[in-house]
Amino acid sequence: MLRKLLIALNFLILFVCICKADGLKQSAVQSVQLKINQDTLADILEQKDYFIRQKRLLVFVKNYIQASHPDKMSAVQDTFNNVFSRYNARNKEAYSAFMRSIALYKQKYLKEAERYMTAAAQMVQRDKEHYLAYQFLTHLGFIQTDRGNFIGAIYNYRMATKEVIQIKDKFKDNRAQAALNINISDLYYKTGFYAQSLNYLDNAWSLISKDEASKSLLSSVIFYNKSENFFRQKNIDSLRAYHKKLNDPRNKNYKIYTYRERTAYYLNLLKQEYDVAIKQILDLKKNKSYVPSELEDQHLADAYYASGQLDSSKKILDRLITADNENNHPEIKYHLYEILAWISGKKGDYKASAENFKLALQQSQENTTRLTQVGNISSQIKIDETENSYIQQTQEYERERLWLIFIVIIAALSLIAVALIYRNVKQKRHYENLLYATKKAELSFINSHEVRKHLTNILGIMDIIQHSDNNKEEYKQCEEYLLSSAKRLDEAIKNISDKINE
Repeated sequence: MLRKLLIALNFLILFVCICKADGLKQSAVQSVQLKINQDTLADILEQKDYFIRQKRLLVFVKNYIQASHPDKMSAVQDTFNNVFSRYNARNKEAYSAFMRSIALYKQKYLKEAERYMTAAAQMVQRDKEHYLAYQFLTHLGFIQTDRGNFIGAIYNYRMATKEVIQIKDKFKDNRAQAALNINISDLYYKTGFYAQSLNYLDNAWSLISKDEASKSLLSSVIFYNKSENFFRQKNIDSLRAYHKKLNDPRNKNYKIYTYRERTAYYLNLLKQEYDVAIKQILDLKKNKSYVPSELEDQHLADAYYASGQLDSSKKILDRLITADNENNHPEIKYHLYEILAWISGKKGDYKASAENFKLALQQSQENTTRLTQVGNISSQIKIDETENSYIQQTQEYERERLWLIFIVIIAALSLIAVALIYRNVKQKRHYENLLYATKKAELSFINSHEVRKHLTNILGIMDIIQHSDNNKEEYKQCEEYLLSSAKRLDEAIKNISDKINE
């Protein structure tokens, strides 16, 4: 008996040692933690371009927090905070709140994550740090979406859009604005505002239509969101068209397989081929390559109900209602209670049917209140868009006005220049006329006094010679006077020539 006890004790000790060794091994594996690259962090904090520094630092911090083990997150945040203090980094308190929020979000503490991200966003908005405000508000929208707070999410996406507009010139493309449009569209189709959702998707597409790099990243999401809209609207032709687009091999996205398979069973649901759709959904739920949606079970329950498999449908619906999880679609509970009411009615349990219809009505009233709030925010977003359009048109008008003023000034200067040139030409002509008149008078004077004088002398001498009895003797006596008058006549003619050439 003692021997058996000793053997049992040895086995117990051996088992405890093995368990302890496994625990230490697991602890060692869990303690593996990426060491923060201090050189890279220093390089980022010393980056002279402030906008690039913000972008790099945000990505660097977020990646390290997300890659950290839960038991190491506090140490990682402390390390970052110490470095920020050592470099006296700008917005270090906001970065600290951002890191805390990302850590809490990773651990599924959504309420606390929302609180810290809200604090971070408020700090950078107060300091007019538009890029950080855009990023923090976008992350806040993600958290609120996961919490089921669609009102808050839409509001913060709207605020993020306004921040992007403030620094639009800093971005190389329109990807940031397009992504925000997609996020807003996602919330709109989940709240039943299909027209608004499609409008935002069209806006997103127009922003990236001329940018191949952005299209390769975002086109699949846009096509899938449009498919969701058309499925919920029961528009099978449009759904089929976008399912075809999603199957284009040029589409690249880590969820592209999921998008293609989901829209495939959506088509079978709309074609009322419920047995085929049920098999597809069940197979996909087992497929590790498939990223399941929170609505997968609801679609399965709908397919079971439509195919007459009421017990299978009710089993799923009871589980979904009992779980009471926050869903991305605010109409979900209303739909679940409504289907349960119809199932109870078909089974003859009219009391349960009435109770479920009553619960469905309560959910419908609550949903109507939420939709009204979403509609109010939608109206405010439209006002913001109109205001932004007005501001853009005003800026365009100001640019055109400046150009018009510039053109008017140039035209006025041109007119002044033409007037001055004309005046100058006119004055020049006036002076030329005066000069011409002066020269003409001077030439007339020379002609009348100098030329005619010497010419008269010559003619007089020649007349004396012609009427003399002794021409030769008379010529000899007058030759000197004749030559002198001829020379003076020549000088007068040269003087006239010089005056003309001046």
